[in-house]
Amino acid sequence: MSNRRGFIKSSTIATIGLISLNQNLYSLQRNYNRKIKISLNPGAVGIKCTASELLELAIKYNFDSISPIVSEFQDMDQKEIDSYLEKMSENRISFDVSGLPLQFRTSKNQFNSGLVTLNNHCKVLNKLNVKGFVTWIMPTNNELTYLKNFNIHKERLKECAKIIGNHGMKFGLEFVGPKTLMSRDQFSFIRTINELGELIDAIDEKNVGYLLDTFHLYCANHSVDDLKFLNKDDIIMCQINDAVIGRSRDEQIDLERDLPGKSGIIDTSPFLNFLNNIGYEGTVAAEPFNKELNKMNNEDAAKATFNSIKSAFENAGIF
Repeated sequence: MSNRRGFIKSSTIATIGLISLNQNLYSLQRNYNRKIKISLNPGAVGIKCTASELLELAIKYNFDSISPIVSEFQDMDQKEIDSYLEKMSENRISFDVSGLPLQFRTSKNQFNSGLVTLNNHCKVLNKLNVKGFVTWIMPTNNELTYLKNFNIHKERLKECAKIIGNHGMKFGLEFVGPKTLMSRDQFSFIRTINELGELIDAIDEKNVGYLLDTFHLYCANHSVDDLKFLNKDDIIMCQINDAVIGRSRDEQIDLERDLPGKSGIIDTSPFLNFLNNIGYEGTVAAEPFNKELNKMNNEDAAKATFNSIKSAFENAGIF
């Protein structure tokens, strides 16, 4: 998901102080009765590490789930994979979904070559019991009108969904909500859950669902009431983030956010309670695109990320 940094080419990222974290995480015990999993996506919080290092961070800071670093598992033999999975199982850690490993927004030739990569990734992720893939929909285009862009997305993402579905996995799509992106290109595109729902309906594959992010829900002026058409199986994964102080809803910038609870602009409790009430059993991660978080070492970034999500869960009464 962090590849959107390069795609949007944002020029500035707000410098924001992070929460002072004094709690001793080593003493925490996981609540194994909690169905919603707290996930660590290293790229989304500025952590650069190997698959083994990621697992150690997850164990140390009590995460329930981690994103698979697919390139490493491609080079592992079955014995190495089994050993890794055994260590995950011993610590009750599961894999989160993976980012879509192809470019569907550019040329047809590039897309077609990417389908081979996608199929190969599916084979690897099946060995790891990964649930599926997610990707985001860019809300503007400089060449394609809404209808032309819609048809290309429908056709190409349907092909992706079929390959993913043939491997027994799901495919989640995310809308990107900030209005500040709408001036980026000539033609506007999907930036609300209503429009995304129309695309998912048009793709018409049973394994296609939603990636929901509180930041984008906030920017698109959505409330929990706008989500009530969803059931737990419609939601592939979730992210919780906070907005930046000093900006209105319409002034928020996609690549300038904060960890949940930092600014207090976005109350994640209604969203988390909604997920809990419908029986969602997937993952919740943070994707703050935050400069100060990215400057931290891996240990501090993991610690800050877990504490922020944990606090959000506690505020919602579901930790």
